[in-house]
Amino acid sequence: MGVLLQAWRSGSMRAASDVLDVAPSSISRQIAQLEREIGATLIEHGARQLRLTEAGYAVIEYYRARQTGLESLDAQLQDLAAARTGNVQLVLGEGFLGPALDDTLDDFMLAYPGLKLSVRVTDTTRMIKLLLDDAVHFGVGFHPASHPQVVSLYRAPVPLMAIIQASHPMAKRDSIELAELCDQPLALMESSFRIRQMLDEAAADIGRIIAPVFTSNSIAMLIRMARVGHGMTVLPEFSAKAPLSQGEVRAIPLLTPRLQSVYVHILARRNRQMPHHIEDLAVRLRKGLLPSALAPGIDDTTPS
Repeated sequence: MGVLLQAWRSGSMRAASDVLDVAPSSISRQIAQLEREIGATLIEHGARQLRLTEAGYAVIEYYRARQTGLESLDAQLQDLAAARTGNVQLVLGEGFLGPALDDTLDDFMLAYPGLKLSVRVTDTTRMIKLLLDDAVHFGVGFHPASHPQVVSLYRAPVPLMAIIQASHPMAKRDSIELAELCDQPLALMESSFRIRQMLDEAAADIGRIIAPVFTSNSIAMLIRMARVGHGMTVLPEFSAKAPLSQGEVRAIPLLTPRLQSVYVHILARRNRQMPHHIEDLAVRLRKGLLPSALAPGIDDTTPS
């Protein structure tokens, strides 16, 4: 079943053979043997790109559930033995880097000294793929697009703000219209980031196109551009906490409902069983990074 999962992830048996370091014919034989044992066709034979049948998807979901179940059992046994060893994989956006995250991870590692912790920094689109592939246990992301296989464990409201140099003529404003923002020099995230996608969608609603003078995948660079006056940027207020506290920039609300009704989420793959120590890290992150977070309601388990 693991071979079938890797072949599906890779898109072809040849690509999977490079990952697994076995011949493509070996992968083909193993999948054929699995089909005989199960008594069902698992892949669409003859297709250039490997595609799963409904039975194939069912087998992969069963395999994933079994693997996460074994992971949970292993963690419980380790807790009982007071060993507390294992691995935790976390993914988050750059905007969450800072003292609050540092303190949360420091406390977690002191509580579980035997654990190995891995933290990746990426955009929300990539985060969703990592969650779906079970490459990470959970992620902290900004307003991800809805996906049926991803659930929100906790969420916190974080409206988007215009981040402006403190001496800018608009810095004393109580709010800014989106049309006004479009007329300003802007420093924005690249188009793969959810914040940028939301800005483009909001601008399209009013018949405008956003044309930034500077783009980057680094929030730190965007904040610097705003701090030195090269262009406004648009971020949640917490992403610019340090320069805001030092009075270098101001955060001005944007008068656009689409940009005000947004959330940060702690995300996980639907139905994935988490060991106790991983659930504990999610709770610690909620308290440390999302102090205003709410658990999702019964009918509100997918990101909005």
